[in-house]
Amino acid sequence: MYILTTLSRGPATGYEIMQRIEEKTEGAWRPGPGTIYPLLKSLVRERLVTSSGKKSKTSRVTYTVTAAAKGEIETMYAGMATFGRKERVMMRLVSDLMPNAALVPILLNRAREGSEFLRSRIAELPGPERTPALRELRSITENQLDWIESVLAPKGTVRQRRKPLR
Repeated sequence: MYILTTLSRGPATGYEIMQRIEEKTEGAWRPGPGTIYPLLKSLVRERLVTSSGKKSKTSRVTYTVTAAAKGEIETMYAGMATFGRKERVMMRLVSDLMPNAALVPILLNRAREGSEFLRSRIAELPGPERTPALRELRSITENQLDWIESVLAPKGTVRQRRKPLR
């Protein structure tokens, strides 16, 4: 799925795909040639990818998606729509295994990284799509700040209503 999606954004060599995966996983995984090239050959056999450029042993092969691959990618995207729910369910199971003292730092780090990632993705949206996403993010953030302030406020104090972020 990642290979097809990567190639749908533009042609690439097997080596470039390996590098992109290593970058996206922050070095946690770099698939080797024994993984990537058999997958690419399989995609070529299935007519989802074409290869070009190999004229000698030292030249590079560039891979490109076919029209048939675009339909496969759309099908994969539809299947991924359920990912959020599956992730939430798995997090509940994992959180049930860990004490809060260990889980909270993990979740705070995840929130920090998720926030940075979300900001970069929202920034890439076209203006008409960006505005509703930013409004939704503002609403979520204001709700979080309200909750934090209510928990941090000393007991018995009357809390001033925070002005909405603008």
